[in-house]
Amino acid sequence: MSGRWNRRCRAIRTACALLGFSLVMPPGVRAQEKPSVFERLGLDRLQFVSLGASMGWVDPTQVDAARVYAVTADYGEIARNWRIVFDVSYWESEFNDRTVAGFLDTLRNSIVDPTNDYTISQSRISMYDVAFSGSLRFQSGGPVAIRPYAGIGLAAHVLNAEGVLIEGTFVERSLDNIAAGFFGNAGVLFRPWGRVIFEGQARADLLSGFRSLQVRVGGQYLFGPLRTPRR
Repeated sequence: MSGRWNRRCRAIRTACALLGFSLVMPPGVRAQEKPSVFERLGLDRLQFVSLGASMGWVDPTQVDAARVYAVTADYGEIARNWRIVFDVSYWESEFNDRTVAGFLDTLRNSIVDPTNDYTISQSRISMYDVAFSGSLRFQSGGPVAIRPYAGIGLAAHVLNAEGVLIEGTFVERSLDNIAAGFFGNAGVLFRPWGRVIFEGQARADLLSGFRSLQVRVGGQYLFGPLRTPRR
């Protein structure tokens, strides 16, 4: 019994010694571990780099052009010149007269009234869109103050429609939707000094049966240590 106990004690001491040695061992000396999915994709490098706000104009299909507001967060590079950027945008507008008139014509064609004494009250139909976006952006490097970029990404749109014409109908329920779509953008960053960056961009969104074009201008503020641009 004592011999077995001594062997167990020696095994425990050996395991503890190996564990302690592995903890204090320099990273380069440790056995190489298989990289995780996050490490392979470079997502382990992500860190909050800058926060910005912008505004501009959006021109959706079947809806009047409107002002759009956005907040943007840059989470840095996952590879040389490739960055991950997130933003949230909001706009509200109304369906244009042509779209509403076409909807009313469809209703009139569906009504059977021999006395022809029915009336349809025309009203505006409002549309709201909140979009949560994430993009992979290619941004030129180098020690320059002006940097163009281009990106592609996915966006989740929270859409809501309101109006007397559609209130309580399946039309309203079909327009109130959460939809996913693709988008592409391109723009220019201008950093005249320090931590301040000015930005201008154009963006195109594509959803099922819904498209929009945007033009925005705004600014960003850099957080963390300032880095010398790479050549």
